[in-house]
Amino acid sequence: MLGAIGSVVGGIFGGPIGSAIGGAVGGAIEGGGDSKDSGQAEAFEQALGSFAMQIANDAMADFDEVMAETEEDA
Repeated sequence: MLGAIGSVVGGIFGGPIGSAIGGAVGGAIEGGGDSKDSGQAEAFEQALGSFAMQIANDAMADFDEVMAETEEDA
């Protein structure tokens, strides 16, 4: 899951290279470990998911604004 989220966020900020790096970082964090590491990985996953949702919401708001301007021009 972290690898996929890291790929999406990395892709948004850095294209294919950012996507690959984000996926690798997410995969490394997602890897095995003790319960402390697992708790930290889960907390990071939640924070990263929240960050990704904020980016998606901002992008959608920008899209809605552009669509409203397009409708006004028509």
